[in-house]
Amino acid sequence: MADISNLGRFNGQKPLKEYVTPYKIVLLVLVREYRTFKDNSENSLADAVDAMQWIFTEEDRKDFMTMLISLLQAPDMELREVVLKVQEIQRPKYLEVFLKRLEYLATNGIMALMDYFKALSEMFEESEDQPGKFLVSKSSVIGLFIRRMGLAFDKLSFNMVTKLCQSYRRYFRAYNKDQENGDVPSELGLEASHKQQAEVYESEGGILGCNTYSQRQAEYFISQQVNLLHHNATEALPPPKLQSTVSQLLRSMPHLAEAHFLSYLNNLRVDEYCGAIHSLYHYFDRHALASVLTSAASKDEKLDECNKRFRYAALNLAALHYRFGHRKEALAALQEAIRMAHETNDNVCLQHALGWLYRLGEQYTANTADLMFRAVAKSEDLHLHYLASLGVQAFAQHNSVAAAEPASVFQCLVNSDILNCQHSMVDLMATSFAQKSALWSLYGNRQMSSLTSQLLLNLASSDGGVYHTGEAESLGLCNLATMHAEQGMYDMAFEIISYVKQKFPKPSQHATVWSICEQKIMFDQAVHCGNWQVAMETVNNISAIDSKEGEYRKAVLLKEKGQVEDAFQILHSFLVERKKKLESCTADLYSRVLLALGELYCQTDNPSAAIPHILECVSVAKSHHMLLTLIMAKMHLAFIQFTMNMPAQALRMIEEDLVTVLTHGSVYNKARTQYLYAKCKVAAATQEKDTYQKKTARMSAVLLMNTVIDNLVSIQAHWRTKDAVYYQARLCHELGYTAERNKFALQFRQLDQKYPTVNSLAINVL
Repeated sequence: MADISNLGRFNGQKPLKEYVTPYKIVLLVLVREYRTFKDNSENSLADAVDAMQWIFTEEDRKDFMTMLISLLQAPDMELREVVLKVQEIQRPKYLEVFLKRLEYLATNGIMALMDYFKALSEMFEESEDQPGKFLVSKSSVIGLFIRRMGLAFDKLSFNMVTKLCQSYRRYFRAYNKDQENGDVPSELGLEASHKQQAEVYESEGGILGCNTYSQRQAEYFISQQVNLLHHNATEALPPPKLQSTVSQLLRSMPHLAEAHFLSYLNNLRVDEYCGAIHSLYHYFDRHALASVLTSAASKDEKLDECNKRFRYAALNLAALHYRFGHRKEALAALQEAIRMAHETNDNVCLQHALGWLYRLGEQYTANTADLMFRAVAKSEDLHLHYLASLGVQAFAQHNSVAAAEPASVFQCLVNSDILNCQHSMVDLMATSFAQKSALWSLYGNRQMSSLTSQLLLNLASSDGGVYHTGEAESLGLCNLATMHAEQGMYDMAFEIISYVKQKFPKPSQHATVWSICEQKIMFDQAVHCGNWQVAMETVNNISAIDSKEGEYRKAVLLKEKGQVEDAFQILHSFLVERKKKLESCTADLYSRVLLALGELYCQTDNPSAAIPHILECVSVAKSHHMLLTLIMAKMHLAFIQFTMNMPAQALRMIEEDLVTVLTHGSVYNKARTQYLYAKCKVAAATQEKDTYQKKTARMSAVLLMNTVIDNLVSIQAHWRTKDAVYYQARLCHELGYTAERNKFALQFRQLDQKYPTVNSLAINVL
């Protein structure tokens, strides 16, 4: 059996002595009465009642042991919570015997308590029925707990025993008072209200207040919370409650350095810089001091250990500054860590530092690529599999931005997957899926992007009973929400966002992922509807998270409102910044800026000026393998050809890529591409002399426009719908379909009254 009393033991620390508290007395009674209750042949009450009421089944024993382990690991809790846990075993007779014994100890005072502790030694005696087998093994979890409590009780003076007895009486009296009032706790376990319990004892002069956690309970609690923060922060205690518990631990155990590190991680959850750096300093100060004072090693070994802690302190400080965007401070701390690691030839620390170096250095250059390659190779030599896999994923991201072939980028991720599967690195598995989804979206294959996000969310990510939930899962859900919004299913998109909000509430470090996703969806919806006020609010919200994306969205909004000069100014600033520094904006953002500029020139009836920007967008999209962006750029070129009275050439360009748009494009892109296709088809047929061909083209366009209108209605693009309905009415008029013409004319009038035209220039764009 695993020794639970040694879980989470921290090296280099002098353990605190055990304290006997009323809660631990209750646990001792729980164990001893279970032994008595279980042995029916020795129980004098067994003859007086139905024997089945005194027998624990195998399932009951399993439930009882599981409950007992959780109670031993948990901090001190109120008696009513313990009673509720015992009730779950569904043995009323046992609960009755258990409560009677507790009442007996509370009623009969010090002598009863002392006699009960003396009687605990009987549990280690050999069984009479089974020679060689003991009732409780001394080396078991329960045996160690009983022995520790016995030794702690024996060390108490008579005065302390008296105080313990008084404290126990108040503890039991508080339970009786709850029973009279009919109070039922809303939470159990680690999330119980210890604050109320402490107030009861402190108000009556009790001794429990600061000793709610023992040394081992504190160590277990810290290791449990750190593991949850690493794998699934939503399952850890809420930040305020966790910080309060850490403060409580530090008041009773000031030497417990690991509590400061838990406080550091908790502050990072809510982006609290001052608290995080304060806790980080305290952790390494106390840890280094503890290792020097308590270690039995030589002076040189102590010095090496102390220097090692300082190296990793500098490394953690660099990571902290990077987290908050302090690049210069992060680089200074990183250089300090590298210098100290070089002095002692610490290759492991150097590899960690190298991983941070290519993050803090100039991004997406040949230098960075060489640095990554060497970091991955050295990590594999040192068997640092996590760093190796992480480096491979970073290398894949670098290659995607550097316009490498998609096949080579995905091959990097396959290599990372192999390492992740070999060494069960669940968090990196999820990150790999998130990166693949992002890459498929970048390359224009939205179906594969959606599929990969679903694979991510269905990944068996359990690690030690804790399911991994982090940034990758948040990105996967937000990607699916975006996909639904692009298909006009706004309600489902916001349902997904609502679920992500529950999984990653506002204090979470991943809340920005769903925040910006939600704002982008709201912006697109507001622009389609012509709700400029809501659109402007979302632009401000996006700018607070991503300034460049916010500026681009502002330019798009101004373009839609007809404020051409302001939109031109913002979009041209992107071009100027791009010329000064290539990495100022990504290829995806740059291509969107170029398309928006092209649309602006078309709006101002200057399509020839739009051609250079559209062609540059084509070049960027080709070099970075952004298929969907490339095709939409070609659709803009087709629109320019249409406006320049070249419908036949435009028609051929559209027909080349129409299938891809219908397969991977959003509903909005499908609708406007099909709308342009219908207009080009009619215009090309008009130039022909064949009357039958003209009529066939118009009839085909009428059917196609029905689909266009349905798509535009689904995304609530009202002014676009109005334009499409007007064109549909004209087609019906030219075909002589009077009833259909009147129907669409009425629909146009109703739309025009409800959504009057604000920007007359908007009809001159794709």
